[in-house]
Amino acid sequence: MNNHRCRNLLCNKLFVISLLFILLLLSMRYSKTDIYQQLPDSIYDWNAESIVYYNTKENLYDYINGGAELYISYGFKSAISRKYLKSEQPEVVVEIFDMNKPENAYGVFSNTRYEEDYTYGQGSQYVEGTLFFWKSKYYVSIMTTEETDESKKLVNELGKIISEKIEEEGKKPDILDLLPSNELDRSSILYFHHYIWINSFYFISDENLLLIDDNTDAVLAKYGPADKRSYLLIVKYDDKEAAGKAYNNFIEYYFPEAEFKNISQLEDQTWMAINLINSTFFGIFNGRSEEYVSHLMSEIELTYKKAIIDK
Repeated sequence: MNNHRCRNLLCNKLFVISLLFILLLLSMRYSKTDIYQQLPDSIYDWNAESIVYYNTKENLYDYINGGAELYISYGFKSAISRKYLKSEQPEVVVEIFDMNKPENAYGVFSNTRYEEDYTYGQGSQYVEGTLFFWKSKYYVSIMTTEETDESKKLVNELGKIISEKIEEEGKKPDILDLLPSNELDRSSILYFHHYIWINSFYFISDENLLLIDDNTDAVLAKYGPADKRSYLLIVKYDDKEAAGKAYNNFIEYYFPEAEFKNISQLEDQTWMAINLINSTFFGIFNGRSEEYVSHLMSEIELTYKKAIIDK
């Protein structure tokens, strides 16, 4: 066999191997394990349009004018949308966001729901023609432009299908284990790692006083009855140095009273307290009494110790 023929055979083999490798990659990308590919093409006489993909921040901005920051701040990886149409019925739109990891999917859900049930996924809410839930690394939104009996039925059926197709479940953020359970309003829990979301629930400052960034876990939750709400903020830093810097910065620009006493009454007659345990910041806002704030801070310390022991 001459060298020219050997080279041709070798090239042919390499071409076949390359082709098989490309086909394998494509099959992995668009396999039946891809939740995006498991949406039904038709259901209850509704027909679906083609799936539209969003895999950059720029095209997500184009799709959700003014709303993309929510997903980007939680580590958005990719998303799809798909419309379902039926004559004489309002359109139904499915949106599935791959948030890269379960903690981020839960974070988006915690930022959008104000009540919570477990009908779909690992937490869901249905309100006025819109269903949203999270499961594993996915945040799912299914909405109709007008709620009718048929569109509501489709929204819920699609929720059931998608929830079942996402086989794996994800773990909630570890920082939630630091929340004392007594008087906790669980539907109020907000998990985030961008400081701007604090002000959506309890205004502190337009500035990033606690130096929260993409690598910082934070949770804000409500405690007590509705007419006497207190707010607990927990921020977990990478190390003690970063935590100490944030703690001192917060005291300097927001809570100078803490230099003398970590529990103090403010001008509006509410009580506030802060604490730093290792690399974790704790802040109680809008406390109804010194006794209540002191008791809650004691529960925080006990919960923290238990969480460390359980690990």
